[in-house]
Amino acid sequence: MAGLCEYRLMIQPAGDLEDLLKAQLKKIAGEVYHKETDKVIFRVRTTNGQTNPRKLFIPGDGRVIGVEILPHITLSQKIVVNEDREGELVEIIKEIAHKISHFALTSTKIGDYGEDFTIFLAFEQSPSADRLVELINSRFGRFFSAEREKRDVLHTTLIYDDADSKNIEKAAKIIEENKLVGCTLPVDSLWLWKNQPGWQPCKEFRLG
Repeated sequence: MAGLCEYRLMIQPAGDLEDLLKAQLKKIAGEVYHKETDKVIFRVRTTNGQTNPRKLFIPGDGRVIGVEILPHITLSQKIVVNEDREGELVEIIKEIAHKISHFALTSTKIGDYGEDFTIFLAFEQSPSADRLVELINSRFGRFFSAEREKRDVLHTTLIYDDADSKNIEKAAKIIEENKLVGCTLPVDSLWLWKNQPGWQPCKEFRLG
């Protein structure tokens, strides 16, 4: 019998921006963490010693969990359903994707919410992106996890490390803002990601 599974809807960087991001992420990974990867590095504490709702905490013994994940723009809250209902999700996403034409986003700034544990690349809001999120919320709201996350700006995370803010300082000096800001991101598909375990893309849906 299939158990509960977590899903999310994402946009994945494409075109020239994808190449720029991979180069930046590889440089951060190598110079800050001594790793060979072009993915985003997340380091998360397993104990909640802070009150900041943006920080990711997992109950535990104080260890630091490190993961690497593909760069992405999150469009939805966690969708939690039994895995045997994945086909139902797929059909709804197909309907949504069919209603939205290809569009483009422009990167606008490097941001950090004024915090010391994250750096992200923000994108301008757009009517097409707003419509896409509106459709996702209206069709999937009943499946969203009770634990709702604040999602107020389209962005792709460059680094998240709530275990050591000094790593954020090092990464900030490496990031070439002049190359990343003002870039065009062509959006012609929607991705379903699955936590199986670890968040990974599992299906692509072309727009239009």
